[in-house]
Amino acid sequence: WNPTVEQVRFLTDLFRSGLRTPSTDQIQRISSELSFYGHIESKNVYNWFQ
Repeated sequence: WNPTVEQVRFLTDLFRSGLRTPSTDQIQRISSELSFYGHIESKNVYNWFQ
């Protein structure tokens, strides 16, 4: 996975807002939103927060 600038910004903003261990449902929603900025899979979101 090669995240776009927008995807990194979005994930960084979530982390800075306090999100540390998103639930499975949250990961699905985040992945869906991030797909507007390029290819992404749920496992990419999961790994970001590890």
